[in-house]
Amino acid sequence: MATMRVGIIGAGTIARDHLRALLALEGVEIVGVVDPVQERAMALAQLAGAPALAEESALYDRRPQAVWLCTPPDLHPDQTVRAAEAGCHVFCEKPIALDLAGADRMIAACRRAGVHLMVGQVIRYYPETLALKRLVEEGALGQPLVVFGRRLLAARPETFPAWRLDPRRSGGFAVESEVHEVDTIRWLGGEVVRVVGQVGYGWAEHPDFDTVVHGLFTLASGAAGLLEASLQSGLRRWEWGVIGHRATAYSPRRGEVRLIRLADQHEEVIPVEPVVDPATGVNRSMQAENREFLEAIRADRPPAIPGEEGRADLAVVLALLQSAREGRPVSLAPAGG
Repeated sequence: MATMRVGIIGAGTIARDHLRALLALEGVEIVGVVDPVQERAMALAQLAGAPALAEESALYDRRPQAVWLCTPPDLHPDQTVRAAEAGCHVFCEKPIALDLAGADRMIAACRRAGVHLMVGQVIRYYPETLALKRLVEEGALGQPLVVFGRRLLAARPETFPAWRLDPRRSGGFAVESEVHEVDTIRWLGGEVVRVVGQVGYGWAEHPDFDTVVHGLFTLASGAAGLLEASLQSGLRRWEWGVIGHRATAYSPRRGEVRLIRLADQHEEVIPVEPVVDPATGVNRSMQAENREFLEAIRADRPPAIPGEEGRADLAVVLALLQSAREGRPVSLAPAGG
């Protein structure tokens, strides 16, 4: 297996998780870690035995074949264009961008350069989500009626980095975080064709930052999608699932999926592997998505979650926000249409 030369742009928490996952794969050489805060770049670079760099241009001087963008969303379009023009394949953390024009720039730049673009919607690789997907595809639930994603947290703004609290940089809670639940609903239930959204702003010191997000989706299949998210909930639940006409399956994110047969209300607990390897601390789901991207590059085939998928997720979130602003349902064209 030929060694893949990889650069990391951004040296925050998500970059550290990606780096550890990449280092656990064969045939990967980290050729540089870029971050304007040199202390952060150095701390991450030391883990990989790679140089810490302050500028992206210095990374491209080291001729990486692929880069991992672990930076705030507002930076993604320009960084992707520069990487593509340098001949690099691009793994971009979610969300792909803050607006559809930015996503389109990224997709077009990679297409022109003949490089691949993958978006980091890692929940598709969680063992719980994979188990739910298998149950849906095997017909164990019958016809899906409702697909839901719920993320209820009790967070405090002082625990957030400044860029996340600035909607001009992160897009806010819905764009930066709930794009995960949107992607999960789409992956399990199919395309969203109509959106009704409601958004709340509960932190007085950050009046432009959304803290509560609700979405009611109509899926192309006729099923419903439900999204419920809050940074101000004492319930502390993070779960997703599918209600079918024969059975319901959901994951309470405790290393298990629960299957409830509607005929007799029998509940079966299906255990799955933990996301994080207890022996190594490596996030297995990140490792799987990173492996997928590397294999796609080597085989010169589209990755499992290409830029177009990231764009489709973003389109749903933006439609939800538009619906909340305008107080009306918003219809969506089919993905890729």
